[in-house]
Parts: sequence; C-alpha cells; structure tokens
Amino acid sequence: LSVLDNVLLPCRFSALRRQRAEAAAGMARANAEALLERVGLGAALWARSASQLSVGQQQRVAAARALIGQPELVIADEPTSALDAALRDSFMALLLQQCRDAGSTLVFVSHDERLAAQFDETLALAQINHAALPQAA
Repeated sequence: LSVLDNVLLPCRFSALRRQRAEAAAGMARANAEALLERVGLGAALWARSASQLSVGQQQRVAAARALIGQPELVIADEPTSALDAALRDSFMALLLQQCRDAGSTLVFVSHDERLAAQFDETLALAQINHAALPQAA
C-alpha cells in the first residue's frame, strides 16, 4: 500500500475509527494527512509504497496508522528503536499528546529506559516474570 493508504487502513476495518477520523478533520484522508505531517512525513512521500521507506519512516507510518480515528487502546512495541534522538523526542511528544487528546490507553514497550520518566506507570520485565511464576508454598 501507499503511505497514505497504509495510514487509512484502520478506517476500512472499523466504522467507529472512520467516523472519528472524519469528525477530527472533515474527512479521514485529511486526518491521515495531518497525522503524517505531524510525524514528519511530508506529502512527497504519501504516494510511495511504504515498503520503499527507511525503517524509521516505516515506524512513523505505523504510528500514524495506530493513531488515526482515536483508538481506545494503542499498543506500541519498540516504536522508537530506529529513530534518532531528535525524531524520538518529537515522536514521543506526538504519541503521548495524541493518546491524551483521544483518551487512549497507551501500552508502550521499550528497552530505552530514558523514556520511562514520560509514563505514569512502568513495569520491568523482571517484575512481570516474577509475577507470572507460581509462588512456592
């Protein structure tokens, strides 16, 4: 799919997300374009196949796709791993603001401990593993 069609994909599968995207910008396409601009992908890239983009650009397309239509839940697994520091910081600001604006719950997975301070609650893998193990009697 093109970059723009990739971002619009959730609107094909969810009438609610399509309605929310249309309400936000008058039409879903305008909402997708605004999200792409906010993640730093200009109009020159929108018609390109997403597979032709760099890994960092593909991650930003995926983020815009995840955010369109104000989803209730956003699960982000290592979304900043291929971004440089400046892009990481702007991406994090966008992701957190979009989730706040939409009232979305964000589950964020990262090995980058510098990002932990941006979240209300953090949980280390060791804590999850310990909680999952049966307790000895």
